[in-house]
Amino acid sequence: MKTVSVREMKANWSEIERQVQQGETFEVLSHGKPSVRIVPATPRQVLKWDNHLATAVEAKGRSGSEAVDFNRDGRW
Repeated sequence: MKTVSVREMKANWSEIERQVQQGETFEVLSHGKPSVRIVPATPRQVLKWDNHLATAVEAKGRSGSEAVDFNRDGRW
């Protein structure tokens, strides 16, 4: 882990960002004390859902508007 001051971080942000994208971690010091840690973002996992219709909830004999009316239960 590398350390930089706030001033260095501001002056060299593009280089620090490039290094973070390559996996480097930075600790930012404010008045000589650690205040922030900059770490690489973890990539999001892509959800693969091959057959989403197979797991869909069945309508149970109601149309969409009937289901909405039923769920409102006299509130509107």
